[in-house]
Amino acid sequence: MKTYMVLYRPDYLLQTEAPFGFRCEAEDSDHAEEQCENAYPEADIVWVWEGDSLQDALDDYWTVSDFEK
Repeated sequence: MKTYMVLYRPDYLLQTEAPFGFRCEAEDSDHAEEQCENAYPEADIVWVWEGDSLQDALDDYWTVSDFEK
């Protein structure tokens, strides 16, 4: 099992606001995403980061992802 930080956005959060982080232990990124979906079924998954640092996951999301600015 590896540690993942899944970034998700509840429906009330604006696209320009930082997503929330869900830390979990999972077999792979798909498994981590599934765990977050189970915990927050109404949220949108926006990024999956292997590691346990929320700040590193957010930094990667803001610099690498194709979110709408």
